Amino acid sequence: MEYEVIEKEERLQFLEEMFESTELKVTESYNYPTIMEDLSNVVLFHIKEVTFEGEEKSPRREAFENVIGMIQNEGVNFIYLILGDKKGVSFYFGLVKESKYDGELPMPIDEMGNNLLKSAIRGNFRGSKVEEVSPEEMIEIFDRMQTNSNNRNARKYASVIGTPGINESEDKKSFQGVDRLVDVMQGDDFGLCILAKPLSKRAIKKIEDDLYQIYNSLSTFSKISLQEGENLSKGTSISKGTSDSVSSGENTTKGTNYSKTTGTSENTGTSESKTAGSTTGTNYSESQTEGKNWGKTEGTNKGSSVTKGKSEGSSSGGSSSSTNKGTNESGTENSGTTFSENVGTSSSKGTNTGYSNSENMSKTKGTNTSTGSSQSKTAGTSETTGTNTSTTRGTNNSVSESSTTGSSQNVSKDIINKKAADYVKYIDEMLLPIIDYGKSKGLYLTTTFIFADNNSQLEKLGNTIKSLYSGKKGNKNPLEFKILENNDKKIEYFKNFQIPECISYDDENALTLKSHFVENDEVSLGNWYSPNELGLIAGLPEKEVVGLSLNEEVEFGLNAKTPEKGEELISLGNLVQSGNEIDTKVYLEKSALNKHIFITGVTGTGKTTTCQKLLLESELPFLVIEPAKTEYRILMNNPKTEDILIFTLGNDKVAPFRLNPFEFFEGESITSRVDMLKAAMEASFDMEAAIPQIIESAMYSCYEDYGWNIDTDENEKFDNPYDEGVYSFPTLEDLLNKIEIEVTKHDFDDRLKKDYIGSITARLQGLLVGSKGQMLNTRRSIDFRELIEKKVVLEIEEIKNGTEKSLVMGFILTNLREALRIKSKKNKDFKHITLIEEAHRLLSKYTPGDSLNKKNSVETFADMLAEIRKYGESLIIADQIPNKMTPEVLKNTNTKIVHKIFAEDDKEAIGNTISLSKEQKEFLASLPPGRTIVFSQSWTKAIQVQIEAETDTTFAKDIDEDRLKNRVEDFYIENYKKGIFIGTKYEKITREQFRLCREFSTSKEFVKIFKAVFEENINSFSEFENISKNLNMLLKDRDFLEDIRKILEKNEKYIENLNKTQESFKNYYENIFQEDIYKVIYFKYYESFKENKVAQNNIIDGIKEIFNRGNFNLNDGSHLIQMYRLELNEKLKR
Repeated sequence: MEYEVIEKEERLQFLEEMFESTELKVTESYNYPTIMEDLSNVVLFHIKEVTFEGEEKSPRREAFENVIGMIQNEGVNFIYLILGDKKGVSFYFGLVKESKYDGELPMPIDEMGNNLLKSAIRGNFRGSKVEEVSPEEMIEIFDRMQTNSNNRNARKYASVIGTPGINESEDKKSFQGVDRLVDVMQGDDFGLCILAKPLSKRAIKKIEDDLYQIYNSLSTFSKISLQEGENLSKGTSISKGTSDSVSSGENTTKGTNYSKTTGTSENTGTSESKTAGSTTGTNYSESQTEGKNWGKTEGTNKGSSVTKGKSEGSSSGGSSSSTNKGTNESGTENSGTTFSENVGTSSSKGTNTGYSNSENMSKTKGTNTSTGSSQSKTAGTSETTGTNTSTTRGTNNSVSESSTTGSSQNVSKDIINKKAADYVKYIDEMLLPIIDYGKSKGLYLTTTFIFADNNSQLEKLGNTIKSLYSGKKGNKNPLEFKILENNDKKIEYFKNFQIPECISYDDENALTLKSHFVENDEVSLGNWYSPNELGLIAGLPEKEVVGLSLNEEVEFGLNAKTPEKGEELISLGNLVQSGNEIDTKVYLEKSALNKHIFITGVTGTGKTTTCQKLLLESELPFLVIEPAKTEYRILMNNPKTEDILIFTLGNDKVAPFRLNPFEFFEGESITSRVDMLKAAMEASFDMEAAIPQIIESAMYSCYEDYGWNIDTDENEKFDNPYDEGVYSFPTLEDLLNKIEIEVTKHDFDDRLKKDYIGSITARLQGLLVGSKGQMLNTRRSIDFRELIEKKVVLEIEEIKNGTEKSLVMGFILTNLREALRIKSKKNKDFKHITLIEEAHRLLSKYTPGDSLNKKNSVETFADMLAEIRKYGESLIIADQIPNKMTPEVLKNTNTKIVHKIFAEDDKEAIGNTISLSKEQKEFLASLPPGRTIVFSQSWTKAIQVQIEAETDTTFAKDIDEDRLKNRVEDFYIENYKKGIFIGTKYEKITREQFRLCREFSTSKEFVKIFKAVFEENINSFSEFENISKNLNMLLKDRDFLEDIRKILEKNEKYIENLNKTQESFKNYYENIFQEDIYKVIYFKYYESFKENKVAQNNIIDGIKEIFNRGNFNLNDGSHLIQMYRLELNEKLKR
């Protein structure tokens, strides 16, 4: 735009209008439908967790800029909302339809929120936890915006306008994070809301054009260049002549030329000026006289000179050029008349002409716009006075010479308007870059409002906002906040997430300079920001605050091996990309199972859920060894495992388990079995010196007692030792009884003998009491060849002693290995899974100070587990503490599934086996429940997977134990021929009858006496039931048995009613037991002599003589009876 000459007063008026302060007023109340009337017009998302990349140390502002950049639809406002109370703060992002927008949105608000906003948040803050706010929660939020939650008083509101400034520190640390605002307001009940309306391309173009126009106008007045020039010319002409005649004359010409040029020009840059001037003059005079002549001549000569000048300037963009040209012309003319009195005729003529030429050229180049005008006026006077007295004779010739000198001078000055210059700089450095960035990523009309319970909280919040978000430079439009009156019309707009429309009587240019947008004489109560400024004030915390957790994210692989067509697969769950679970399934090849799997993670992170997922997906028979929990009971509710068997080892009242560690399978060598049993004991107990060898020797001796040939593995006592119902294997009790005998065979001194006997028997006796004794001290075991065809869980929770748990696990694995070997021989395609929880109990790492025996035993089991894959076995090992595991376990498991772990040594142990980087190892402590790092065969990188749970272990405790009991009882009833429980081998019985057998089996004394006295002669369950009930009745007759003992002790005098005791004995003898009553008494009181047949027979004979069918021989009798009584008393078990 070109401007003509503007006087100083006009320029000042223009600048005042440009810089005047703006005041926006809302004159109309909010008259649109409220948000509460139609919740479909708003959608909010609660940001519960934010994930950021590890090297960034905090969420990047650029990420939020990408989020807001996704929202560029007209008719929609972006919502940034913080609500704080005593519990913490909540962050919300959302969208709301603009109330006055009458166009049609491209999609509904909720769909836009989920497809655009939510996706943008998850894409830029990958792994963040974002939840859509329900309508009920939305109403609660609106209530909090209306009134105080405590006293229901109306909230106080304030508006914040202005442009924030970004401060970059040298160390790249930001001190403008919203976490600082939250910390300042900690414990206060407050709210901060920022509304951002995307502007159209047309609106952005209008703002840009307006800024350019303002810029051009301000540039004219920001700097003025003034030039002044002066040109001075002076000339002198002298003419002299001689003649042959006598003549005298004098002619003097004087001329003065004064020139003044004044010009103004505005420019910035460099200036060149060049002035050239020249003046030439000629004076010619001719005179002729004939005859005598005397004459006098007078003449005057006047001359004038006029100089004209013109200066022109032009400007375009940021460059300018100016050309200044001037011409100076001067002319003088002299004429004269001579009167002469003479004799004859005389005439004279003279002419004097002069010419002066002056040229002035000025050239200016700069980087500014210049428009100027120049005026030049020159006035010159020349006066010649000549006096000539001449007496001439003949002819006179005259020659005249003239010389002229000239000079020129220019002066340049700059006049600067600092206020205008500053705004030019502000537009150039602050506003235009915002427009430029906004043209690509969007420009947003933004307003901010805050609310709290009282004005003091508003003051604190408003001042904090100003302090945090004000910049070091460019503060022509600083942040300001204003507390609103309760009846202010703006408040109702704010409560409906709308930007108020205002009117202003101020100059539109002034509003534009304040970053307001004016259209159709309307201006919104807001400033236009690019995503850069919006990201500063509406960002996410850079440090964790109460109410919003920040999680560091580390990248893992995203490409598991693509399964081939027709390949059997096991689904694990969904792929996780930077913390975000995406709809991409991750599978394990089923063929990878028999290369073994290791699963680790601390308690409560989903380790058991992952194990159950693998078991269910595999659809294979499995055996779970669970030492500490009962969470696998939940599998009873899954259709895939409805027939699961769950045994409660150590709790015989629910689902009893029977395992005789000495029972081996046909085809298995006794030496192999003894080696595995010894290894299990060494792995579980500390065994010094020769104890393992003593136990080994005692085991072999026990097998020999049952007729086994150690060299041939054949039994010489039983024709069919492996048949069901045949008790051809020793028991733990047999081993205990052999220990003293074996120790005495060696040449140990008495002290060492006692130490060994005491040490070994103490360990073994602990295994023979209570439920452990019922489980392990049994003549026959559950057939593991049948168990491996079923889905089975062995709970060892009730065995509280850690070493005893380890021992039981060793016994189980020993039987499992042999069962798998035998099964594999019969069926090469047989597949089975064994899952061992808390495997470190049996497979712990050798540490300095451990015995060499323990080290060897752990290696034995590690080797065993490594080799069983050739039998079609798939091993899943689960443990909380990978660093406690023997290294062979980690090395020999092909697939690793890692849940959250904390300990550095555990991270190193597992991380090194799956090629994790340092950052990835550290990230293992940040995995949420159900999230795992998985590495398997043929994968190049570990990947992050969200396990898709098929069970909920929290409800495992709700499983009725009667369901477990009934199912296990049915299993034993189906396998009655095995004779695992006393009395069950005769025929298939009912559940009620089985429970009777279980009851009898729980009494160690009953079992001992029944086996020794009655078992050989019983051939049916009815016989068993009859004799068992009577024997049980006898053993419970405590008074009677106590009287029998007193008689054996020769203390019958202490019996209160001896006759009654005699009658009871007669009844037992005559009606129930007959001669067997004597054997019952023997095995109750003299069992220790059963190895000595002679002593046994003598004692039984003595009992017969003393009690004599109920006719007691106590005080009288033969010498033989007295001898029996003395012997019975001496040998009685005290």
